[in-house]
Amino acid sequence: MPAFGVTTPVLDSFLVVILDSIRSKNGQRITELIQLDFDSLPPDRQKPYADLNSELSRCYPVGNDADLVTRCQRDLSWDEFGTFSISFAESIVQYFRYLRDFTTADNQAKASKIRQLTSQCVIALGDSKYGVIMIPIVLSFSRTLATIATNLDRNPSLVKSDNLVATQDTEGAPGKVSFVEDAANVLRDAFIKCLAGSPGVQRTSRPAADDKRVGIYLTANSCLKLLTQCRKLRNAQQMFSSIDAQSPPLSFYPAAQRVTYLYYLGRYHFANNHFLRAQAVLQKAYEQCHRQAIKHRRLILIYLTASNICLGRFPSPTLLSRSEAAEVGSRFLPLCKIIQAGDLGRFHQYLDLTSESGEWFLKRSILLQLRDRCEIIVWRSLIRKTFLFSGYMGEEKKVPFLRLNYVRDAAAWALPRYRGGLLSHGLGSQAVNGEETYIDPEFRELDAAINETGFDPESGQYDDQYIGQHTPSSQDTAEFPTMTEVESVVLSLIQQGLLRGFALHTNPRFAIPGSQKAGGPMKAGFPKVWKVIKSKESGDPVPGWVEEGNLGSEGGRVVRIVGARPAGA
Repeated sequence: MPAFGVTTPVLDSFLVVILDSIRSKNGQRITELIQLDFDSLPPDRQKPYADLNSELSRCYPVGNDADLVTRCQRDLSWDEFGTFSISFAESIVQYFRYLRDFTTADNQAKASKIRQLTSQCVIALGDSKYGVIMIPIVLSFSRTLATIATNLDRNPSLVKSDNLVATQDTEGAPGKVSFVEDAANVLRDAFIKCLAGSPGVQRTSRPAADDKRVGIYLTANSCLKLLTQCRKLRNAQQMFSSIDAQSPPLSFYPAAQRVTYLYYLGRYHFANNHFLRAQAVLQKAYEQCHRQAIKHRRLILIYLTASNICLGRFPSPTLLSRSEAAEVGSRFLPLCKIIQAGDLGRFHQYLDLTSESGEWFLKRSILLQLRDRCEIIVWRSLIRKTFLFSGYMGEEKKVPFLRLNYVRDAAAWALPRYRGGLLSHGLGSQAVNGEETYIDPEFRELDAAINETGFDPESGQYDDQYIGQHTPSSQDTAEFPTMTEVESVVLSLIQQGLLRGFALHTNPRFAIPGSQKAGGPMKAGFPKVWKVIKSKESGDPVPGWVEEGNLGSEGGRVVRIVGARPAGA
């Protein structure tokens, strides 16, 4: 850092260093110069920025931006720098505006200025000749923008007004998005320009320090962080598809970038109910995460454990004994025991929105997946235990079987305990023939909604004449579960391969033929859930994860990366 302001004005000193850096294509030097978070710098390094702030306020006050633009454009001439002179001049002007006004701006105004500055730098990044200079600048500003946007989203009190930004959708229709989502769109543009790379550079080559591709995963991770924060991670599908089509192997990049990217990719697949993909990606992220990064390992482990449980695979005592698994074990271990016991009542109670555990899972966006996917595994455990206690184990030439009315009785015994838990909160049952009958939470207000809207369940149409005419049928709620529902569950488990055998509708039974040769009915009829699901894995690459020998373009070339250094090294 030169001693600014010794013989020339501070602004001139800044511009001299910037011009010299552009000519030598030293983007890192410019990045070190145009700091956004200069309050965190040591006192001796803060002085040049304080001096520049005073000079800008004195010589180029608010309302006199035209002179500031002229001053910056004078040195960044078209003859020397071509089209880059326009986009970069606007970038540096916006930086000086930010430096001049940051002391009087509120949090939201500061964030907006940084967003505009980052967006302008992304435009300059697209220049074919000098765009590589902007790579470290855009990466630095992207990290700052992501941090600020996340902080504003987590602390609404820092925002004076409604934190929405006017925008347009893909068809040009006006609308509004949150500041976090708008910031994510800016970083998405930076990602696209980095992904495009430098002209003439092959996809299979390792990105050099002056190659735009060096910023692919840094910009992607910043964007994914914001999309996760505003709960729009599903909007990242196009980003992952672009990486599949254009990115070099992830192994070319440093471990920190790899782990962060795999974490968000795993969360994306988990949110879309692709649990095998999520498990594979998160397992790799956990293995590559540094052992001392306890906080990050714990975060990865939460979603890795959730993915495994949805696949019927429970955490081992060895895993739960690790320091990063303390909170993870206390939340997931009771759930695993409930699933193993086949206790439908406790399962619904533990994952109910009104429970403390349910709120914990909901906060981490894993509650619905656990409820939807694990319920069928609980039913399987319930059927297995019922078979163990009440099933006919078979003899020579006689097929083992279980009467399904026993399963219905077991489920009917377990669910009232959950109903009792709901009643203690004033929720979810109604009286039928003087007895409380369980109603699934998702359908608790269905009768009232039908009466209010005039929806006809038989025709599927809305009719104003039907408003207020619907009468709840006591026959539908007389018992839960019905035998038809139990048969449906058994047939679903057979279809998924989680039960092996066949079901009879007349005198409802579940039978397990050939069990004597397979080691008995319990072994033959109830295969391991994890092994069944894993055996159905197609072997196709995980979308969004570019590995060695798994490139979707370039003629399917295999990339040898033995001994490859991190990108930019």
